[in-house]
Amino acid sequence: LEPFVLLLAPYAPHIAEELWSRLGHSCSLAYEPWPTADESLLVVDTINLPVQVNGKMRGTVEVGVAAEQAAAVDAALGLGTVKKFTEGKEIKKVIYVPGKILNLIVPGK
Repeated sequence: LEPFVLLLAPYAPHIAEELWSRLGHSCSLAYEPWPTADESLLVVDTINLPVQVNGKMRGTVEVGVAAEQAAAVDAALGLGTVKKFTEGKEIKKVIYVPGKILNLIVPGK
């Protein structure tokens, strides 16, 4: 709770000082060091990948950051909105930019 009170201090200094004293500290929080960030908590393991069919957005899938094309296509084909446009049709081309977008090209009617 102390890091939160330290972060609150620039925005609400009087309330932060009161909370700081109620947390059992005798000196002012103005002399305390700024909280440090834990870099291990900032690592992103998954991303939301937009899925297009013939250049039109049909949904998003959550895949790992280092997901291969096959894994991304399998996840996309599990979406109902994508399945509706690809069911019974052959996928002519797959455009996959890792971490950015997946586009499935299927022939028209």
